[in-house]
Amino acid sequence: MENKVLENLEQLKKMLVLLSEDRKVVLSHHKTFEHVEKMRAIVNESIEEASKS
Repeated sequence: MENKVLENLEQLKKMLVLLSEDRKVVLSHHKTFEHVEKMRAIVNESIEEASKS
């Protein structure tokens, strides 16, 4: 469980950079919404993993 949650946190960290002021390119609103939806799915998966233990 811990490994999956850590993987998810690393993935979220990378995705947050894409949405932050540190990003190298500007994303369209559509791409931004796609990233947010993926991040929400990752968070939900992590919550499920954490609640199993």
